[in-house]
Amino acid sequence: MGQEIDLLANYPRAKRDVKQRGEQKTEEVRRIARQFGKEFFDGERRHGYGGFYYNPRFWKPVIPDLVNHFDLSDKSSVLDVGCGKGFMLHDLVETLPGISVVGIDISDYAIENCIETMKPYLQVADARQLPFPDNSFDLV
Repeated sequence: MGQEIDLLANYPRAKRDVKQRGEQKTEEVRRIARQFGKEFFDGERRHGYGGFYYNPRFWKPVIPDLVNHFDLSDKSSVLDVGCGKGFMLHDLVETLPGISVVGIDISDYAIENCIETMKPYLQVADARQLPFPDNSFDLV
């Protein structure tokens, strides 16, 4: 009990100085980024990701740790809060065909431009007011 685990241990680490990059952002750049629109996901790097596209090297190595730690199976149901374009859920479904997944994100842009395989499973919603009854998922 109380044991800390790093479920992102196998997620690739950035080689750039993320802290320094954050310190260089102006309030205008932050304002644009907080809109979580096209500029944040697929605009210039200074506003966010600078191109948010699917690459299996990010979530594929993480999924086995999630599956093992939470004992997920093809009978499990998972809600991804802040799913972006659905890349992690895509890799989870590829690993466990049949698993029930739902993703929500505050960004209309991310949901509209999500990975094609996840379109039926993603929706715009606010994490502060989840549109699901309590106990709807095995893992959130």
